[in-house]
Amino acid sequence: MGSVKVDIINPDIIRELATRFPEDAEKARKKYKGFDKWLRGEDFPTYNQLVELSKIFNIPFGDFFLEKLPEIEFPIPHYRTFKRGSFQPSRNLKDAVLHAQKVKNWAREILIEFGHERLPFAGKYKDNFDVEAVVNELKNLFDVKEGLNAMSRWVEAFNYLVDRAEEKGIIVIKSSYIENTRRVLDVKEFRGFVLYDDIAPVVFINNKDSISAKIFTLIHEVVHVLIGQSASFDLEELRPADVEVEKFCDKCTAEFLVPEMELRKIYKPDVELEELAKHFKVSRVVILRRLLDLGFISEKTYSQKLRDLYMYENKYEEEETKKKGGDYYTNIVNYWGRRFLRLMIEAVSSGIILHTDLLDITKLSFKKIEKLISEGYL
Repeated sequence: MGSVKVDIINPDIIRELATRFPEDAEKARKKYKGFDKWLRGEDFPTYNQLVELSKIFNIPFGDFFLEKLPEIEFPIPHYRTFKRGSFQPSRNLKDAVLHAQKVKNWAREILIEFGHERLPFAGKYKDNFDVEAVVNELKNLFDVKEGLNAMSRWVEAFNYLVDRAEEKGIIVIKSSYIENTRRVLDVKEFRGFVLYDDIAPVVFINNKDSISAKIFTLIHEVVHVLIGQSASFDLEELRPADVEVEKFCDKCTAEFLVPEMELRKIYKPDVELEELAKHFKVSRVVILRRLLDLGFISEKTYSQKLRDLYMYENKYEEEETKKKGGDYYTNIVNYWGRRFLRLMIEAVSSGIILHTDLLDITKLSFKKIEKLISEGYL
């Protein structure tokens, strides 16, 4: 069957795919000499070639037999800070959300099998947009009573917050790419998104972002879990879209990271950003954003200084990355989420899923799974 040509497919589907996704079309062209003939309807792929094409273009096999490719609606609200008009999500954003949905759905099923019930904080404030109450909930959730004072570095603070979120039941994915592709996620399009679930919520952080923005995005996303709403957002200049829910999540995030009362006590016009950043154990970008919120600096000053600070942070992170070197296995954990991988491995040990299921879902080999476990990545 694998070598029999499938002449009942619709060539228009292949043509439409090639138009929508030229990079994938080029991959198919390099792999199959007859690809251009398939486009023109002069020849047809075999069953095995069609299966491979569905993987290259990341579509269901059955779509090749339709009259027209189905339009996939973006499943969650997308909030943009300054932009107007309709939003058309990129393929990368759609694929990132599909990946997170797969993680959420598997995690939910396994957790239910284990007897888990809803997380006590999930959706707890959906009918109570109380900033003070939510900030107190964040302090409890992250085990932070007096700010991030115990942290000496941004990276340490970020990793601490991620670990606490996962310990409390939130799956955290940190990625800058789409699996097995060279497609890099665009920070200008989205800093992150959250898929709400009362048992297995997933937050996704664009790992191409600066460290201060990732910290801000993480807290912002967790607030979304507390109010029970899924969303994606660009948080341009670390500012919210002009809608109630985003303004509320933004206020909670800013107050959690840099409490207004404390900042007002110590702020003076001649104080350096670095001094305030050290006091609150957050980056200078977050401090700058808070000074804007409270009217201590102008919009113009904020925008000017923000560009310089982002350049500094990006340079800092590049240097940190060079010191550590690229770690393939860390990237695997980031892409799937440590909590999710641990949950899958536990499900295998408990007989809820087969070992082959784990390999099929994650596309990892036995050897890679064993290394993740034996070398302490999980």
